[in-house]
Amino acid sequence: MQLLDEAGKAAGAISAILALLGLVFFTPVKNRIRARRQAREKAAAEQKTFRKELKETLAELNAKLCSLSDDIGDLQYERLSQAYDFYTTRGWCTSSKKLMLCKMHKSYRAKNRNHLSEHFEQEILDLPDKP
Repeated sequence: MQLLDEAGKAAGAISAILALLGLVFFTPVKNRIRARRQAREKAAAEQKTFRKELKETLAELNAKLCSLSDDIGDLQYERLSQAYDFYTTRGWCTSSKKLMLCKMHKSYRAKNRNHLSEHFEQEILDLPDKP
């Protein structure tokens, strides 16, 4: 009976030593692993938030650029139609103005705006350079 009591005390002492060793050696390692995991999760969450904000900002910028492109196209339409009316009524157009209007018409067509017919450009090119 006394042998069992001493064996029980020894087992209790060994268990206490193992528990202390676990607290001393394994708890800091476990805490470091947990801290690294939390840091990775936090970095991933921040990166996800950043990407979401970036996508939203790019979408807003794209919408604004599309709007500006439409506005520029409208202005080009007005300028080209006014120039066509003016120069065809006048009956002549300088070669530098013809070149400028052709470049503007090319830019206008590049915006997929083809409200002005191709013969407008040809009619302006066919006008004499001097009165």
